[in-house]
This record gives sequence, structure tokens and C-alpha cells, in this order.
Amino acid sequence: MSGGSTVPGPDKADLSGLEGLLDVAESVRVLRYPHETEADEEGQTTEWHCDIVVVDNVPAPGFTTYATVGARELPTNVTTPDGRQIRSEFVTVGRTGHRAMADVLDACALAVATGSIHVAPGAVIPNAVGLVDSGRRCEHLVLTPPFLWPDLQVVDETGGPDGTGPLLTRLQAVPITTAEMSSVARDGADALFELLDTADADVTNPDRPSVV
Repeated sequence: MSGGSTVPGPDKADLSGLEGLLDVAESVRVLRYPHETEADEEGQTTEWHCDIVVVDNVPAPGFTTYATVGARELPTNVTTPDGRQIRSEFVTVGRTGHRAMADVLDACALAVATGSIHVAPGAVIPNAVGLVDSGRRCEHLVLTPPFLWPDLQVVDETGGPDGTGPLLTRLQAVPITTAEMSSVARDGADALFELLDTADADVTNPDRPSVV
């Protein structure tokens, strides 16, 4: 996992669609994670990066929101019923000070770049937490429509400046345990989120007890 470096000012990244977060933010920082594709048949590689927006005290004091910027450039191989491409950005939340969540969100972009996941609600990204923040009970991620930010833009159907681009969705990455990951495979993500809700589980805590 490449370490993030501070980008000189959020104006260097496209923050469109995040206005619902930024309007209430006291400060905004952007971390840049540089990456390189695997060599092709001719030995050529391509450099790319994922930007992570860091917004402290959102959605509440003591918590920090992390959101990808630029993951929408990565093909997901997912389309609407009429054939329009769907691209995704990712968002998650952690306790302020637990900065590893920025690395965890970058892992979501890496999973898309390598084609290792089907980007849709209910998809699981194995070891996304464990690989960058070892020792946590919740080692994996499950994707779901965002539920902590009422003013966050979740779907953008405009197609970008020229109106011809893909449909954009935002998905929340929620840390889950190995037992919960098995539960998703067996019973589906909706059943797991019902258990999390019934248990009043703190999904911002990667060390919380498993609900399965």
C-alpha cells in the first residue's frame, strides 16, 4: 500500500458532489496515493493516483469522514439496464485520529483498479482493513449506500460536464468481521445490516464485537 502524501490544497482535486460534506466542514485536506499499473505485454506501466478527502468533525464531533476523489475514472464493468456505464466513489467514517481509514479507503480504489470486486451494494472487499491496519477485529469491508450523511450526493446522473459520461454512485465502505463476511455470502448484506442495526453496533469502530 502506498503511503498518502498531502496535496497542496483541496482545489487540486475535483470535489464536486461532496458539497453536502464541505458546506459544514471547518477544514478540508486531500491526501494523494500514487499507484502504478502492472506491466502490460510490452512491459509498459501507467501511473495513476487516488485522492482521499479528509473532513474532520463530520458527520459529528470526534469523527472524520474520508471520501475518494477520482475513483470514478476506474472502469467497474457495471452498467445500467440500458447499457450506461456506472462508476463509483467511496466514503467511510472513523474516529478522528484513526488515520488508517484513509489507507483503507484507498484499498477500495485499488480493488476496483485490479478488477477484484463487483462494484455494487453488498459487495465485500476482503482484507481491505487487515492489510493496512492489522490486528483489528473488522478486517474486511462491505459496500452499502451511504447512511451517515443526509446531505451527501449519492447518485449523479448528469454524465459530467458534457452530459455523456457514466452514471456516478457513491458507496459507503463499512468494516466487518470474518464471521460477518461469511454471513453476507450466506444470507446477503441486507440481513447483516439488520443485525448491525438491532445490535446498535458502532460501525465506526473497527474493533467492535461481531454481531454474528
